Amino acid sequence: MEKGYNLLTQKLLAEGYTADDHPDYVYVSKGWDKEDLLNNPYGGFEYYGWYTYGKTFRTPCGLQCKGTSCMTGLSRGNIVFSFENDMATVRCPYNDKECMRRHSLLHGSEDLNVRCNVLMTNEEYCYEGSVEGILKLDDDRIRREKIGFNLMHQGRTCDTHMRYDDEKKEWQMRYNPCECARLRCNGKHGEAFEECQLICPILGRPLDKRKGNVFYDIKVTSQRRDLDGTLFEGLVDTQIEKGVRFLERPVSMDICQNIVKLCRDEIESWVKLNRYHAELFFAEYYGRVFTVEIVNIRAEQRESRDLMQDLQDIKAGIQVFHASDAKRESEENKKERREKAKEKRIDAIEKKILDIGFGNLEWIDRNRAYKLLDSDRIDELEAMREANLKKEQEKPVQLSIFDMM
Repeated sequence: MEKGYNLLTQKLLAEGYTADDHPDYVYVSKGWDKEDLLNNPYGGFEYYGWYTYGKTFRTPCGLQCKGTSCMTGLSRGNIVFSFENDMATVRCPYNDKECMRRHSLLHGSEDLNVRCNVLMTNEEYCYEGSVEGILKLDDDRIRREKIGFNLMHQGRTCDTHMRYDDEKKEWQMRYNPCECARLRCNGKHGEAFEECQLICPILGRPLDKRKGNVFYDIKVTSQRRDLDGTLFEGLVDTQIEKGVRFLERPVSMDICQNIVKLCRDEIESWVKLNRYHAELFFAEYYGRVFTVEIVNIRAEQRESRDLMQDLQDIKAGIQVFHASDAKRESEENKKERREKAKEKRIDAIEKKILDIGFGNLEWIDRNRAYKLLDSDRIDELEAMREANLKKEQEKPVQLSIFDMM
């Protein structure tokens, strides 16, 4: 494109239009060059949306479509597929990845839906046989097949777990109880657990009203780095963190039990990716010992502890600690740090009041004082300041012999 201008700008400039004199269906976006307004990131002129939305476009295979169905601004290589370059794109109603009619840069796309480049025409739009018409027929077919799929499974299906496979052209049921837990499912999404007792279509009965969580233990075996270069180099330690919660919030025990049965791999992947990704990577890179095992996955209403098993693990030389204890200790430490920080802020604002008085504080310090101190304490500090000032004024002054002369 000349000077980076899009095809629309090149066409209008060839017809004698300028940045100040142009058709009313285009506009000039702001750019970085005040002397040349057309030198902007969008290649010069742009169409108004109302203009393109009302136009008719045609795909390489001859199908019509509306401007409202087109997407503009897609970049591939050094080409922008836009209305201004007469190459907006539309979803292929046939989803034909092998079609060679569309632009070569649109081949090999990893997008879920195949996109075709379209040309603007002056034809009158006809819904029958258009992209929109074909997509509507396809959507109707998919809905009919969904009804048939539900009937074939005697209603034991759930929209949350149903997926339509565009490649195989069929509905599939992929039950994942972790998704039920994420949505806090109770048989009907969007309602509180206690307010709904509908039958879960997967289980064929109401969900258990009892709430619980999924707990698991993490066994980590790692090489002692602090012993490198000593006689004990290569010594391996093992520790177990017990009672780790998998779900953020309690859900029906039915969902928890199904997660234990079906989602072990998902739990292991989540733990290794979110908690030990760096350690596992560097252990493999440097050839060190570092393994993570997820053991004793269970569904419980509340955390339980096997003290005898803990004692056996400790006797075997395994370090044992519980996630709830670590969390409680962390929360107590945070609370203690917050309290100490608050005490420091209180001491600082009280010192300011004693030094210069509450009335002489900046507005930000006054707000801080109102938040940290009650009115009685502020009055008490003001009284203490006045007493100190009076005491300072009444303090006897020692005169020297030179002052008396």
